[in-house]
Amino acid sequence: MFALAEQDVDATRGGSGRAGATGPVVFIDLDTVLLAVHQGRRGIELGLQSDLEEALGRLSEVAGRIVVLVEPPPVEPRHGLETSRRIELLQEGLGSAAEQLLIVRCPHGEDGSCTCAKPEVGLIQVAIEQYDLPHRGGWYIGGDQAGVTAGRNAGLHTIRIGPAGEDHLSAVHRPDYEARDLLDAANHVMLEGLA
Repeated sequence: MFALAEQDVDATRGGSGRAGATGPVVFIDLDTVLLAVHQGRRGIELGLQSDLEEALGRLSEVAGRIVVLVEPPPVEPRHGLETSRRIELLQEGLGSAAEQLLIVRCPHGEDGSCTCAKPEVGLIQVAIEQYDLPHRGGWYIGGDQAGVTAGRNAGLHTIRIGPAGEDHLSAVHRPDYEARDLLDAANHVMLEGLA
């Protein structure tokens, strides 16, 4: 399990996160970074990405706080993709280590009709306001162009996990760094902190 300083209050119930936390705030997209979604025999199946604990452990060494952004499902809620199920899967997979994450979900419901859905910055703003987070020098880690756009528009450094060179549309879609996986992204944040 990755080790972080003890929290004052459980973040999913409105706590303030870790007392005395230093380092940048890192915002991570649940769906494109932490969860693996694939078509199974009986429909959509969810799981956690591999080596998640190691990557979050490395990230916790340099991050002041780690915020998991939970948008409404990308399409109308389908069995297995409901927000509560996705959060439950993350918490079950990480065990007690999940308590160290600030899990922020869209407060407007499942329909995605608000500004919380990417490429809008609403969910990042909800997290910043709810936990009084400093975002200057912060990072956004996502797996799609819409997330990179949201992170950049929120004034964050951006990392996209996925195939390198995939984005050829415009500079606004290009991340500051393209990572192979979350561990690579964590190493990059660590190196940037040393620079």
